[in-house]
Amino acid sequence: MKKLTTISAALLLSFSTISFGASINSMNKDQTTQALQDKTIKTASLSTIDDKVVDNSFTGYFGKDGKIKGTFAKKPAKEPQSDEGTWMVKDDGSFCVTWKHWNHVKPLCIATYQVSNGLIFINSDSNEFVSLALLDGIKSGNQMH
Repeated sequence: MKKLTTISAALLLSFSTISFGASINSMNKDQTTQALQDKTIKTASLSTIDDKVVDNSFTGYFGKDGKIKGTFAKKPAKEPQSDEGTWMVKDDGSFCVTWKHWNHVKPLCIATYQVSNGLIFINSDSNEFVSLALLDGIKSGNQMH
């Protein structure tokens, strides 16, 4: 069932990109800040870890103070299951996260696209899919207890 969900999500993303690629734009700085700041985001069970798309959901809290905490539902190979770091939104609207352990401690910058039922996250440098969060997976405040 999980494999079917992953394949369905990937196909949905592909069709959305093909159908609406010319009509959606990445969010600006204010939109991205409002969408993430003081929010807990849980992504669908589809994420990119070590440049590979895997069946794993991510939950992260984006603090007002520029700190971030994150955890994966399943421990990624060769990586800790949880990490913390810093985040900031650039003038172009992309946000960058620097984790203490993940992503080889290099900043990861992500463009955010709003669609009717959620947010799609795309790596700003490689233009590759990172993850997606449905609106019901975005909650105000720190929900990571």
